Amino acid sequence: MFRYPRRGEYYSSYATQSYGRIITVITPLLTLVSVMCIISSQLLYLSAAQAENTHQLVAIPGTLSPLLKSSRFISHTDARQTIWLSFGLRPRDSVAFQQALSATIHAPEHQARPMLTTDEITRRFSPTQASYTALVRWLQAAGFRIIHTYTHRLLLDFAGTIGQVQRAFQQQINNYRAPDGTLYYANSGAPLLPPAIASQVMSINGLNNATRWMHTALRQAPQSPANNQLCAASGPKTAPRASSNARAEVAGLSDLYRAHDTGSGQTLALFELAEPAMSDLYSYMACTGHKKTTLVRIGTPLPAAVPQLTSYEATIDAEAILASVPQLQSLKVYATTNNEKSYLDQWGQIIQDDPAVVSTSWGLCEQQVPAQVIQQEAIFFQLAALQGQSVIATSTINCPATSQTAATVSDPASQPFVTGVGSTTLIFAAPHGTHNSLQTAGKLDPDSTRPLAIGGNSQLWMMPAWQHIQTISTQSTNASTPGCPHASGEHCRREVPDVALNVDTRHSFPAYYTQDRTSQHPWLNIDGSALAAPFWAAFITLSNQVSQQHGGGRIGFINPLLYQLADNPVSYASSFHDIISDSEHGQPAAGAGYDLVSGLGEYRAQPLASRLADWVQPLSR
Repeated sequence: MFRYPRRGEYYSSYATQSYGRIITVITPLLTLVSVMCIISSQLLYLSAAQAENTHQLVAIPGTLSPLLKSSRFISHTDARQTIWLSFGLRPRDSVAFQQALSATIHAPEHQARPMLTTDEITRRFSPTQASYTALVRWLQAAGFRIIHTYTHRLLLDFAGTIGQVQRAFQQQINNYRAPDGTLYYANSGAPLLPPAIASQVMSINGLNNATRWMHTALRQAPQSPANNQLCAASGPKTAPRASSNARAEVAGLSDLYRAHDTGSGQTLALFELAEPAMSDLYSYMACTGHKKTTLVRIGTPLPAAVPQLTSYEATIDAEAILASVPQLQSLKVYATTNNEKSYLDQWGQIIQDDPAVVSTSWGLCEQQVPAQVIQQEAIFFQLAALQGQSVIATSTINCPATSQTAATVSDPASQPFVTGVGSTTLIFAAPHGTHNSLQTAGKLDPDSTRPLAIGGNSQLWMMPAWQHIQTISTQSTNASTPGCPHASGEHCRREVPDVALNVDTRHSFPAYYTQDRTSQHPWLNIDGSALAAPFWAAFITLSNQVSQQHGGGRIGFINPLLYQLADNPVSYASSFHDIISDSEHGQPAAGAGYDLVSGLGEYRAQPLASRLADWVQPLSR
């Protein structure tokens, strides 16, 4: 009978004990190996699944900073660093949106322009509340904190850490050094989102802190001590002696003032990327007798650690408005920090609040702005046109040449639904001038007229239909950026500026600023040419008053109206000062009709305001 031998028959007692110890050691090792094999197989499965899922994600284009191409990588950004971001969202029903926009733009003369209220726009074109809520929940599930929501649901602000951003958007955030030595962080590639989320998102703003806008350069010299003492001695109740004359001479609005069009009942907004000195503004209002104007500062959500420094430029912009619209009911100063998230947040807030006229003296060359910012703000400016807002932007930001063109233009002035304002200055060698043959912008006998910045052709936007004018002369001022025959408009680019301000250097703008510790004189003389956008915004505000006095409403988006008036030689001559300048040191000159230095020219305030008001009102009125 077969039997298994007993262990002692083949192994010694020592061998049996050793074998037992070996089994005791090996068994846990085998178990550990088995577990590791299982884990490895699971990891391989998860990696494959993750790779498959990554292929299903959708890239959000246009988020990269143009500065990356010329910057040097330094390090990965600290994953614990806090970052504030926003989603910019797409409007709903794009076909109906464009139809409504076309109806507003192309309204015939003497017919009320079909303008929508903010509530109507939200109901018809904003993302649905359900889709907005779904985005909120997705962000919260990814660990982000919701900072701010908007009633138009076209922006959604949130905050988290760099690490959360890298995990949620499958993208690395790095530190870079710009050619000028500035350090900044930025995403290194396009962020990825699930298809259901990506279909709603047009932009992810704040992934870099490289983009910074510039303000039009202000040139100034101190006021005389007599003028400084005048306001202080009277317990700031009267302005410097030059202020009333300077207001009329620099802004060119005296004929409207004589007709008692001084801004009563009107609201105007300033877009600023720095803080105005509010105490100086209140002192300025006391000095200049502003008793009816309500001054409101409106901000955007910011981290608590962000310093709020006062700005000379933002303060002067506000004083220019206060001086040129003496009976303005409300001046709203929108002020935030200078980065792409805050920039778009502020435009989003302005669209939500719906002030009638908005002025900005901030800009950045088109080629330096991330594509997604251009696209998102374009939506905001189209909405502004739909609801009857006038957006006025300086075009006097000097932009470097590119390989394609010797003249580039700045955003937002180049946006089709923004009125770009250029600037020229009159130079007098003698008190009354000497060149009788040169009549520039209605000012008598300047020795020369010099452009402060040259316009050009947009590299991003085609020429809008309203720039196709036929009956007045149009010309290019730069062989490297040829202007288009406006009559055809075929393959033409948007031309900038639309209009300009031509300032007599004999009359400067008196401004008040005490925050500069190096100056003993708070009253300053400001070259009014740097204030072209605020002064044009002031003119449109007064034009709105003219319209309302005749039973009309806002004039709204003015570009189509300006070019239609200019397309008739008679109305052009009576509504605009056609700016014609000398060419110096190889600089282009402003010629007759439309040109890339001064656009259509400067307003003849009272005639143009009356024509704009008549244009938008029904004949029955």
